[in-house]
Amino acid sequence: MTVPLIVLAILSTFGGLIGIPYAISSIFGAGDVNVFEHVLEPVIYRASEHKPEHVIPSIHATGQPETTHAEETTAAKPAEHVTETHSAEELTTERLLAGLSVLLALSGIGIGIALFNRTPLRKMPKILEEKWRIDDLYNGYIVDPITRLSTEGLWKGFDLGVIDGIVNGLGHFIVELGSVARQVQVGFVRTYASLILLGALVVLGYFIYFGLKLIG
Repeated sequence: MTVPLIVLAILSTFGGLIGIPYAISSIFGAGDVNVFEHVLEPVIYRASEHKPEHVIPSIHATGQPETTHAEETTAAKPAEHVTETHSAEELTTERLLAGLSVLLALSGIGIGIALFNRTPLRKMPKILEEKWRIDDLYNGYIVDPITRLSTEGLWKGFDLGVIDGIVNGLGHFIVELGSVARQVQVGFVRTYASLILLGALVVLGYFIYFGLKLIG
């Protein structure tokens, strides 16, 4: 693993130098050397802050609106690249933040050397061993509630209770309906003839009742 780590360290160092911001490079008089920042400039342009004044177009005799000279110029002329300017306030803020980040990194390195130089295997404080208890808080307040909601609410309550209840209920209803139909299908011809006669009498009685009602 030593050789890959050395290669990665070298590449990360020079890669960072290629993308060094203007606020840092200008301190040493190098100017704007951030290659990564300007690599897409040939195909991406920034819109100019100066907008053309609104001009009401006149109408030709043909009824078509007349194109003004400003509109023709705007349509024919492509968008120009706006040179980025760096204000002194922005440069100062960026340099202060960069210096603060470097100071914090060096402070961490110094504390690590002071604590672990002589005793590399010293026991860490309990809060550090428990990783500031961030995993416990994350599991207790986010993962576990979502798991309980998924198990008790969505799975047992909705999936098993509602979805499976509807499917199984329809199945039981069809079984019971089939049991009732089996009671009618006894296999005797005279029973079927009696049912047909009963149905015919019901239909005939229906027409007689409403026929008398219309006559009366």
